[in-house]
Amino acid sequence: MSLASYRAQLLGRLRVVTDDIAWATAGLTHTQSLYKPDEDEWSIHEHTAHLRDMERQVYLPLLRWATVEDMLDPLDYSRRLWHDLRYTPDEPIAEMLEDLKVMREEEIAIFSTLNDEEWIRFRTDTRWGPLTCQWIAEVLYRHALDHMQSIMGLNQDLNLAAAQTKPLVVGGYIGGGRLR
Repeated sequence: MSLASYRAQLLGRLRVVTDDIAWATAGLTHTQSLYKPDEDEWSIHEHTAHLRDMERQVYLPLLRWATVEDMLDPLDYSRRLWHDLRYTPDEPIAEMLEDLKVMREEEIAIFSTLNDEEWIRFRTDTRWGPLTCQWIAEVLYRHALDHMQSIMGLNQDLNLAAAQTKPLVVGGYIGGGRLR
């Protein structure tokens, strides 16, 4: 596969996975979006907020840094500190998804302007370690896929719980006696 073909397909997948996350969260009530199977796990809401905030605070600034002269290196990001200090459980998912879509379109626009040399230019002058713009695009995609997988798992839990039928007992057991 040529580099141009790979880049075009990867950028298409970035757009699709963003649409998939919007699809997977569509129609959830706020209560459903906050469901956690365990206190140590994240809810759909937390996965969506983290994904959006990583794009805003890390990935888009990193891409800008890699492609724009004199752009500042992005700040470090800690999941724990983000959750403890900046996570807002009342924020509507629709707003987070809209933010994510706007940032994704900017990322795709930046990637689309790069020629092959810029796409694979190897950078070592960052505290993020060696990277290329292709690497950044692949990280964006992999990160979104990771959270999409978690969101779908939580959706499965919610859908199974909704599908369980409740036993119907009207006026006691037939025959009035106890089941033996």
